[in-house]
Order: sequence, then structure tokens, then C-alpha cells
Amino acid sequence: MSKVFIGAGHGGGDSGAVGRGGLLEKSLNLSIAKACAAELERHGVKVKLSRTKDENDPVEQEVAECNSYAPDLAVDIHNNAGGGDGAETFYSRVGGTGKKLAENILTEIAAMGQKSRGAKTRLNSSGADYYAFIRQTKAPAVIVECAFVDSADIALIDTEPERTAIGEAIARGILRTLGIAYKPEKSPQEPRKFYRVQTGAFSDERNAKAEVQRLKRAGFEAIIVSQ
Repeated sequence: MSKVFIGAGHGGGDSGAVGRGGLLEKSLNLSIAKACAAELERHGVKVKLSRTKDENDPVEQEVAECNSYAPDLAVDIHNNAGGGDGAETFYSRVGGTGKKLAENILTEIAAMGQKSRGAKTRLNSSGADYYAFIRQTKAPAVIVECAFVDSADIALIDTEPERTAIGEAIARGILRTLGIAYKPEKSPQEPRKFYRVQTGAFSDERNAKAEVQRLKRAGFEAIIVSQ
């Protein structure tokens, strides 16, 4: 059985970035991480979360827990700040499975309508991987930055259903890397339903498109209509 470690960045006294409307990165990360874990478990993957509540969770502790768990893959979930937009992933300079994981996750997030800033590496002044989670974790490890919390980009993750959707997108990227086929939640024996997704029910058209994609993955028919 495949094993995956999911880190929920920051926590406790470390709030991470502070977003529009007072949303805290640590809370957004945890919500997305839980949704990702639930989707992986639905596919039979064993999962360990770095935390399941708001508590101090320094990266050194994350790395130690991850290495003790000895997973096949490790993913640390974060959100960005700095007024930009889009998602990005980071992987080790050695490439390999970590690079494949980073690319697969980003592909799934971009399929929701989110802008892709690329799968990339980041090195320190010594030429080693910059991030401790990537540098010190024994399993292939990546960091995911889902969206920018201090710009209009936060519209992608400012509700629980949206955070669930992006968590499930990350899970699909992980499943693809593990070679596990995605299983739609809807039973094929059930009658197909048709949904009209109204743009006015979402903060922008991009989120309406993401909802259409989510419904189609669940086996439904769906189109966007203007309200």
C-alpha cells in the first residue's frame, strides 16, 4: 500500500501570510491538506498529516515526522504572498520522482483554471536545495504554493468548497505520480445529472469554470451560464 506524508505549512504561533479579509495561511493550508488526505485515503493510500489542528509545527518537526513515517512521497502545502497570482511547485535539484510529482500536481491545479507559475527548483548560496522540507526529507518531496492570499487570487481558496477542490486536485497529482487511477465519486450506475453553473454564484468566471471541471470529473454534465 502506498504511503504519503502531507504537511500543512505553519501553525500555532506561526500564522504564515495574512490574507485579504484576515484569512490566515496556516488555516488555509490545513483545510487544503485535510481535503487532499481524504481524497488519497478514498483511493486506498495511507496518509499521515503533519498536523490535524492549529498547533506549532516547525519544519524541523515536520521533516522528522516525515522521515520516521518513511512515505513514498511527501508534499508540503502552502499559500503565497506578495501580490501575485497563480500556483507554483518546488522540487529538489536532483529532479527524478520529485520533479514528476511537482509537475503532476501543478497540471491538476492548472486544470481548475488557476494560472501556473511553473514547477521549479530553488537553491541556497551553497547550491543545495533552499527549502529544508525538500533538502532534508528522505522521500521525494515537493512544496505546493496554491494561490496568493494578499491579492484577488485568494478568490480561488476563500471558501471551504474551493479549498476542498484544490486539495483534491493536489491529490490527483499525487495519485498520478503513484500510478493509481483516479476513481470518480459517482457510481456509473446512477443516472447522469445535468448542471448549469451560474457565473453570478462565484467570485469570478475562473471559479465557475473550476466548478464545471469538478462536476465533470464526478461524472456529471455541466455548462456555464451567465446570470
